Amino acid sequence: MIKTLPLVAIAAAMLPLASTTAFALDAKPATPPAVNVVGVDHVGINVPDVEAASRFFTEMFGFRPVTEMRDIPIDAGFRKTFHMHDDAKVKAIRMMRAGDGANIELFQYDSPHASREQPYYDDIGASHIALYTDDIDKAVATLRAKGIKVLTDPIRMTQGPSAGNAWVYFLTPWGSKMELVSYPHGQAGEAAAGVHLWRAHPASATLDRAMVDDLVTHYVGMLNDTDAASRARTIDRYYTDDTVFNDPEGLITGKAELNALVGKLQAANKGFTFRQTGTAAIQNGAVRVLWTFGPASQPGKIAGEDILTIVDGKIATTTVFLNSVAP
Repeated sequence: MIKTLPLVAIAAAMLPLASTTAFALDAKPATPPAVNVVGVDHVGINVPDVEAASRFFTEMFGFRPVTEMRDIPIDAGFRKTFHMHDDAKVKAIRMMRAGDGANIELFQYDSPHASREQPYYDDIGASHIALYTDDIDKAVATLRAKGIKVLTDPIRMTQGPSAGNAWVYFLTPWGSKMELVSYPHGQAGEAAAGVHLWRAHPASATLDRAMVDDLVTHYVGMLNDTDAASRARTIDRYYTDDTVFNDPEGLITGKAELNALVGKLQAANKGFTFRQTGTAAIQNGAVRVLWTFGPASQPGKIAGEDILTIVDGKIATTTVFLNSVAP
């Protein structure tokens, strides 16, 4: 008698055998793209009942409707162009929004001859949507408690470029496959590729006051540190690898570039010191730091403010604004 292994065990056993590759992404492609795409705006899915689907996405994942069109008139030419059944009617199109990332657009058709069967997973044109969560175990437990069918336990990638990623598929009430994915500490291949596959926008974070005060103290200290090696250690501890520093003098990216910029600033303003004024203000995932910059004889010669965004306890972006410059 042959014993059948659980699907999750089979998947886990296959992971070391899978061929995975990390691709290094050039910061500047050799040739510009034919179309400059900023990001993915939305994904569209067909549902049997737009109201029921909306309730599902709202109650389970916090999506909310933003725009809607109802009973859209279409003619034979439109149906032919978009490869639709001759008797298809568009009942509703609703755009849903949640968190940070692409929107989901729900389509409901009245089309007696359209297939009501879910495509096979390996069919050409079959697709799925992956929703990101920081705690996949909690999310899976919630789905199951709500009666949602989850196809396996979370599958955790432990080897290769995808190490650090955990994922699981579940079925919507109308039978479509969707995915939950989680890699709160990143995936191994991201560093090799020089890119984050995805991170929540810093503004969606909640920041701890003690952590922010410690970070800002070291931030100001780094700006005043005249030793490049010492600055490098502070930058390595308190900045993300791809940190962006947006200064009136220009835009730089990366830790080494930031260190060099601070060195140039100090060389051009010998004897000047940065001084934080007041307590840093926190607004969601952003921090506002007021400062003055000047010599001992005129400490407030230059005044300004920096807006910091924080990711995983490190400074991801710095935007510098000059408020005043005294003669």
